[in-house]
Amino acid sequence: MTTTGPELWAERLMGNYGIPPLTFVRGSGTELFDDAGHRYLDFLCGLAVTGLGHAHPRVAAAVAEQASTLIHVSNLFVTEPQLEVAERLDRLVRSGTDQDQPGRVLFQNSGAEANEAALKLVRKFHGRGRHGVLSAFRSFHGRTLATLAATGQPEKHEPFQPLPEGFRHAAWNDVAAFEAALDPSVGAILLEPLQRAREGSIRPRRASYETSGGYATNGASCWSWTRSRPAWDGPGPGSASTTPASGPMW
Repeated sequence: MTTTGPELWAERLMGNYGIPPLTFVRGSGTELFDDAGHRYLDFLCGLAVTGLGHAHPRVAAAVAEQASTLIHVSNLFVTEPQLEVAERLDRLVRSGTDQDQPGRVLFQNSGAEANEAALKLVRKFHGRGRHGVLSAFRSFHGRTLATLAATGQPEKHEPFQPLPEGFRHAAWNDVAAFEAALDPSVGAILLEPLQRAREGSIRPRRASYETSGGYATNGASCWSWTRSRPAWDGPGPGSASTTPASGPMW
C-alpha cells in the first residue's frame, strides 16, 4: 500500500497547521495539480508569495539565468541584483509622494522579520520609556514573539506567554480608541492598510487613515504599514501598491 503525502507529513513534519489534505506536484498559471491529477484554481497564491502565478516562463527563465551565474553569497558582500532591486523598491515606495531623498532598503526573509526590524528600530531610536507599539485588534503581524505580541489576536498569545511587553491594541476604524491608547510611551504604530482575517476584510475609513497618519508626526514618530495579503488586494494611499499595474501576465 502506497503511503500518501499527508501520511508522510504526519510522520515527518510538525503539525503547526494540522495535517494538509492535499499533495500538489505542479502548477501552471492560476492552477495547481495534485498527485491524483486533479486540477484546482489557486485563490490562495501561497499566502501572497506566488502573486504572479505558477511556472511562468519569464520567471522560470530569470531564475535559471541567475542560478547559472550566482545563487547566493552572504549579505556581507555586494551583488548586482541586490542593488538593482533596492533601487527599484525605493523608487516604487516614493512614487506618488513628495519624498525626494532616497531611502534605504533592508532585505529580510519574511514579513515577520521585516516587522521585527521595524520594532528594533523603534527601540534603538527612542530607547527605554518610549518603546511601546500600538496596533489594531484582529491584526496579524507575524509569528515571532515580538510580532505575535503586536498581532491583535489574544487567543494566539495565550499558548506562548509571557510575550514581550510594550504592546497594546485598539479597534481598527475606532479613532477615539486609538487616540485614547496613544500616550508618550508609544513610539510606533503598526497597521495593515487592509485588515484580513478569518472573519473577512476590514477596510479602514478615510478618517482612520487621516487620523492615524497624523500620529506619525504628532505622537508616534515611527509609522509603518504592514501587509499579510497581496498588496494589490487593498492599496493604501502613498504605498508602493498604488503604482499602476502593467497589465496581466497570463
